[in-house]
Amino acid sequence: MADPTFDPILEVRRPRAVRLFAPIPPPRRGTALVLEPREGEPVVVDADGRVPDAWLGNYLRSWLVDLADHELAFTESLPAEDPDLAFDAEVRCTCRVDSPGQVVRRRVRDVAATVRPALAAFLRDITAAYDIDAYADAEADLNAQLEFFTADPALHIGPCSVRLHVDPAVRGRAGHPGGRLRLGQMHRGALGRLVTSGDPALAARLLAGVDVTHERIPTISPPPPPSRSVHAMGMVDPEPSGAALRERLIAHLRQNHTKPGGH
Repeated sequence: MADPTFDPILEVRRPRAVRLFAPIPPPRRGTALVLEPREGEPVVVDADGRVPDAWLGNYLRSWLVDLADHELAFTESLPAEDPDLAFDAEVRCTCRVDSPGQVVRRRVRDVAATVRPALAAFLRDITAAYDIDAYADAEADLNAQLEFFTADPALHIGPCSVRLHVDPAVRGRAGHPGGRLRLGQMHRGALGRLVTSGDPALAARLLAGVDVTHERIPTISPPPPPSRSVHAMGMVDPEPSGAALRERLIAHLRQNHTKPGGH
């Protein structure tokens, strides 16, 4: 099912040059009429307003624009502090046209597609400051900050709400026996365990460009000492850099490849 959106342009007409017996009528309530002249700026007529030159005006087109509030909704993947992890966000808001002239000038026909890029960028900047396991705090901050969001000069964004979801499998890894750690650290720890006791075949799949079958394993220098970090509970975990971890994985593969019975 498509996400809710709306086309603010309800009707487009080409008025006749002479309209003595059928003048251009004013728009009904909840709409605005935008008259596009051959030269100059568009003329905007509000509901029950007077249409300039309704009988003889030289207009190319008349546009009927919807001014009512409509619901918009979409889903978006928002990054966590660890860029490898993301929140699943469900965004809902109301929107209406603020400037019928701009809507016609820019030919806005899909409001959700117009609003979404700026709104998603606004939300991404906020969630990027939160760990994946702090989704409740991130959601509260998003909803508080949305009060200050301005989407587009032609459109008015009304009340907005965001609900964050985290995959249960990811959320289950957010807790650690010694305290709550960033999942990025946990991922690095998992790779470290793979180096010492993991499956060489799995490690091989992690090393793009290393052909173990044909022994095209690059020459490496001894890995540098791993850096160490202290998490909130005072426990010390090894945290090798990406390059050092890669070298350790390659060394592990070479060792397993040269053992009797290795493949």
